[in-house]
Amino acid sequence: MKVLFVVPPFGGIKKEGKTEQKQGFLPPIGIALLATILDQDGHEVKVLDMQVQNLPEQKLIDFIKDYQPQVVCFSILAATSLVAAELVALIKQHIPHVIIVCGGLHASMFPEETLKANPTINYLVSGEGEYTFKELLQALEQKLDVSHIKGLYYKKDEEIISTGIRPFEKDLNKFPIPSRKFFTMSHYVPLPSQYHRFPVGNMITSRGCTYSLCTFCFESSPFVREKGFRRISVQRAIEEITYLINDYHVKEIAFWDDEFLMDHEWVDVFCDEIIRQKIDILWSCFGKVNFCSLPLLKKMAQSGCKNIFMGLESGNQEILNFTKKGQTLDMMRNAVRWAHEAGIEVRGSFILGLPKETPEIAQSTVDFAIELDLDYAQFLLNTPFPGTEMHEVCKSGKYGTFDENAGFEKYTEHTALFLPSGYKNKEELLSIQKEAYKHFYFRPKYFLRKVKNVRSKEDVFRYFRGFHFLLKTRVLKNSEF
Repeated sequence: MKVLFVVPPFGGIKKEGKTEQKQGFLPPIGIALLATILDQDGHEVKVLDMQVQNLPEQKLIDFIKDYQPQVVCFSILAATSLVAAELVALIKQHIPHVIIVCGGLHASMFPEETLKANPTINYLVSGEGEYTFKELLQALEQKLDVSHIKGLYYKKDEEIISTGIRPFEKDLNKFPIPSRKFFTMSHYVPLPSQYHRFPVGNMITSRGCTYSLCTFCFESSPFVREKGFRRISVQRAIEEITYLINDYHVKEIAFWDDEFLMDHEWVDVFCDEIIRQKIDILWSCFGKVNFCSLPLLKKMAQSGCKNIFMGLESGNQEILNFTKKGQTLDMMRNAVRWAHEAGIEVRGSFILGLPKETPEIAQSTVDFAIELDLDYAQFLLNTPFPGTEMHEVCKSGKYGTFDENAGFEKYTEHTALFLPSGYKNKEELLSIQKEAYKHFYFRPKYFLRKVKNVRSKEDVFRYFRGFHFLLKTRVLKNSEF
């Protein structure tokens, strides 16, 4: 069968004009894996990633008509659910008999709501879709009944049918290496703070989180938490790195695991293998401060780690405790200091507008980011995603006002959906967010450090792009995204 995977863009479909090329994205690995599995089954597969190439409407229609897919699959996030619905309607208009399948975290957590809101969707894949997609395409091709395929939702005589929960695959080594042949890799350019050498590839070596308590995170929801923590073998990870280097000349890897440092023994062996095999690769990862230690960070740096993204969230201990983050200010200070001592940059992420926060507490968070001497910092707004504990807390009305009527497309880290009681209005919160970026980045000491760190023309180019991105999207923006 001819299959098309579509990744909806943030912000809507372009009605006219040129194709919009965007930075800050890397290939969607989950879709790459699904496409690889279907490709190996003999299906003809294409991927249209509109996050990096937002085609204007007419070009999109021309692309669809030219390819004539029999099945179109969408991965839906809360913020792209409205755009996905528009795309489904547009595709159905021009290819009426096409079969629409959707999946992704939002669709999986709210399957019935998604089907009710999008009556033209034929099938919804809930949970991890590798086996479900494979079996569904086999059944569609052979015109067989699908009621026995676990992990599906669909409509029958206006009734929504669930085929039951698909058990999670415990051994991730059973899945093939996700092929990148479905993407034009040169289209993917990370943000300047996210890499040192180009081209950059990305990988995911694990699924799940053993902590799963943070109130703002999807991992804390029962639906996601039940999956547990699973990981591919070190050898399998090395094979994928080698594939990216040999086939796509990748010079740096961004590991997208929710928590890369969770298993110290695995990370230690992984670093040893890179060192032993003399693999010339730089890499970055996400790391919780609880799992950082100086010996581990030094080993990571020796194997090529250049950057760690740490979710620090707040510079106030009471706020941290309320979010069940499980970390202290001193733990954060130690983790950042150890990383710098090992020669690794730190990107710190903070959330403004959390319950119990005041403008004064927000300022203390910015001051804490400066105290830590972070290499990069981001200040995002609290997004109480449905399905998380934070959503229920904000909805309760005990700690502020929450816009319950906002559409899912508003669920981004740049929209003030929740206003803590300590703030006068949304404008005050948005102003504090903008000032946080100014206060952190526009400092003589920070500028001097970046100038001293310049080692090549590529560094100059990266810093220029970063400064432009900062001005355009964080400092000069006048309102919510």
